[in-house]
Amino acid sequence: PTPPASATAARKSIDPLVAVVDGQTLGFDALRAPLVELGGQTALRDAILDQRLKARLKRDGITIGAEEIERERALLLQTLVTKSDGSAGDNDRAVELLGQIRLKQGLGATRFDALLARNAGLRALVASAVKLDDDGMANTHDMLHGAKRNARLAVLSSLADAERFARDAQTADFTALAVERSLDESAVRGGLLAPISRRDPSYPEPLRAALFATAVGAISTPMLDGARFYVVRVESETAADAISPAQSREYCERMLRISRERLLMDALARELASLEGVTIFDRAFDAPPRAR
Repeated sequence: PTPPASATAARKSIDPLVAVVDGQTLGFDALRAPLVELGGQTALRDAILDQRLKARLKRDGITIGAEEIERERALLLQTLVTKSDGSAGDNDRAVELLGQIRLKQGLGATRFDALLARNAGLRALVASAVKLDDDGMANTHDMLHGAKRNARLAVLSSLADAERFARDAQTADFTALAVERSLDESAVRGGLLAPISRRDPSYPEPLRAALFATAVGAISTPMLDGARFYVVRVESETAADAISPAQSREYCERMLRISRERLLMDALARELASLEGVTIFDRAFDAPPRAR
C-alpha cells in the first residue's frame, strides 16, 4: 500500500530543525537516512515487539507499573555483582558497570527505560511457565560450586583430521595448531575455553564428557558431536568448593529461575518481534544496510 499523496507532501513540507551550523540550518531530513541505516531496523523491531507485548499484556490482564520496572532495574544491578555464594556485591560497582554497559550499547534514557519495561512485561507473561526441577537444581549447583576444568579445544570436520590433530599435538604446540586448524570460534584464542563444570548445559555433552574423561595435562581422543569432532587438552582443574546443595539452595533456585525465565523471554520476544503480519511502508526499515 502507498500512503496518500497529501500525507507524503505534508511530511516533505515539514523538516524539523535539529541544529544551526555556522548560520546554516540542519534539518532532520538530512539525518534521517543515516539514522535509519545506523539502527532503524533494530528500532522498528523493538517498536513492533513493544506494541504486540502491550496487546498481549492487556489480553492477559497484566499491568506493568513503576514497581515492576524498578524490580527489573534492581535485578539487573544484582546480577552484575552478586557473588557465587549468593551474597550481595558492591552496589556502587554495579551502578558503574551498568553505566559502562549502557554506554557501550548506546542505551540512553529512552531506550533503557523501554528495555526495563519490556523485560518486566516479558517476565510477567512467562512466569507461570517456569518450572524448577531437581535436575536443574543439581546442574545449577554444579556450575556454581562444582569442580571446573580449564581446557583448550580444537574442532575438526572429519575423523581423519581430528586424529591427525591429536597426533600432531603430542609433539607440537596445541595452541598454535588450534589457531591454524580449528573450526571453532575459540581458534583465535588458541582454543582456550572458559572454565567448564561437569554439568554445564551451555556446552555440548560430548565435549564435557571428553573434558572430564581426560587427565589433566593430557590430550583427548577425538570425540564425535553431530558432524564435528572435538579434541581437547585439559590445562588444569579447579576443585569444588565446600558449599553444599542445602546451603546454596535458595541462591540456586533464584539463579535457575532467572536462567529459565530468560530462555522463555527470549523465545517470546522473537515471536512478538516477527515481521509476519507487518506491512512496512518505508523500505529503508526493511533490511540491514548493504555494503557497496
